[in-house]
Amino acid sequence: MASAIGQRTRVSKSISWVPVIAIAVFILAPQLGLAAYAFWKGDAGFTFEGFSSLFESSTFLDALILSLSIAVVTIFVLILVLVPAVVAVQLWAPKLQGILNVLCTLPLVIPSIALVAGLMSILSALSSQGRGTFSNSLSQQLQSDTLPVTLIGTYVVLCLPFTYRSINAALTAIPLRTYYEASFSLGSGTWKTLMKIVLPNIRGSIIFSAFFTFALSLGEYTVAATMSYQTLPVYMATLANSDFRASVALSLLSNIITWALLAFAMYYSDRRAKKSSNKTKSVKKESAKGQELENAGIDLKQLPVSPLAHAPHENTKETNAHV
Repeated sequence: MASAIGQRTRVSKSISWVPVIAIAVFILAPQLGLAAYAFWKGDAGFTFEGFSSLFESSTFLDALILSLSIAVVTIFVLILVLVPAVVAVQLWAPKLQGILNVLCTLPLVIPSIALVAGLMSILSALSSQGRGTFSNSLSQQLQSDTLPVTLIGTYVVLCLPFTYRSINAALTAIPLRTYYEASFSLGSGTWKTLMKIVLPNIRGSIIFSAFFTFALSLGEYTVAATMSYQTLPVYMATLANSDFRASVALSLLSNIITWALLAFAMYYSDRRAKKSSNKTKSVKKESAKGQELENAGIDLKQLPVSPLAHAPHENTKETNAHV
């Protein structure tokens, strides 16, 4: 009987690996094909021709710089706007939590092409007022080729649902009101508390959100192509018409960078979560042990105290230093 149960368990475990293997093959097979085509050229064998031609092109460097600039500014704007907003709602307006949740997750149900179409119609209406008018000048500035504000704003909206979920979960997991009231009672203002106390406690979530935003901004094609901006994905699609091998090499390089960033973000976020969980468990164990001693009638003040107990806790020193 036991052997039959054990055999069924092994069979179930083996079957459960089938979808995982199928997904892995589905993801890795195209990447292996890209790598084979990028590094192997018929009778010539192994080659770096696809990559070398990329860095010799000034158009590629311009597209790369534009994409990196857009990604960095998008991260900065998203974190700068979203973190104070979520903190303010949790501290002073908890009734607005549902409204903020709906607004931040709404881009998930709005297609990006529909969002861009509405934005383009607004810009077109502003431009139609004629040269020299304020609305026409505003439209031109928003669509600047060096730093396209419209594209950055669109990327902020597209990344908003995922970033909001991550930051909101991190703030919910910490005693935010306790931290704020303790910091305020020691003389710190709201912004100082946010920078010195709140942000270090949600560092993992912010880093994950930043890397996710960077990866999406670096690899997004539909919005940039519709708005006629020469970002890295748009340049990649254009390059395929003239040098397909270089386009494949660029696609492979972009995928490797994006996956590496997301993997690092997930690893760092999980590591921070485990550290926080271990600290919480240790505090609960100490509290339970003290409760057991009190229930047993043992006076905690009569117990021998280790010299280490008189040293301030590391987190306490850091908090006092921040405040």
